[in-house]
Amino acid sequence: MLWLFSQMFLLCAVSFAAGSLVTWSAVRGRPQPERPKARLALPAPRPAAEQVVIAKQPVVEQEPLPVKGNPKTRVYHTPESPYYRRMKGDTTFGSEAEALTAGYRMWTTKGRVKA
Repeated sequence: MLWLFSQMFLLCAVSFAAGSLVTWSAVRGRPQPERPKARLALPAPRPAAEQVVIAKQPVVEQEPLPVKGNPKTRVYHTPESPYYRRMKGDTTFGSEAEALTAGYRMWTTKGRVKA
């Protein structure tokens, strides 16, 4: 029984080695195809007669951003607040003093300690 097993094992090992050798030699002998070069899609150059002129706009000084308040939580947010851009600002105030007199409190973060 051991004799039959060893003969079968040897036959399988030899056939595997022969198949590997044939496959390797077939792949190695085949020439590698050249990869196509990547082409960049660049816009066509403009004619010299066509020039684009960008007009300078006058600098307009912006007013200070209003203070936004949330009437449900009675909290106001200044432009320094990380939540300022996200909130709708149902109530707006011209300054922090106006928000305080209206009964709103300043925004806080979880890591901020009240003094």
